[in-house]
Amino acid sequence: MKNYISYVIQDAKEHTHHSEIIDIISPPYTYSSAPEVTEVFKWAENKRLKLLPDQKLIITNMFKI
Repeated sequence: MKNYISYVIQDAKEHTHHSEIIDIISPPYTYSSAPEVTEVFKWAENKRLKLLPDQKLIITNMFKI
């Protein structure tokens, strides 16, 4: 399943808008239209660890596509 994630990276001086499509492995018989929030948060945490100490990652939207 693919999820579209839009997010902002913010620091003290500026912010930038980004988006990514991430592929999440889900059970074969999942029919929900909701995104896999726990997996998106795991992705966000991994992404946050790569940022500079004064930067923040803010998820603005997530959609299952």
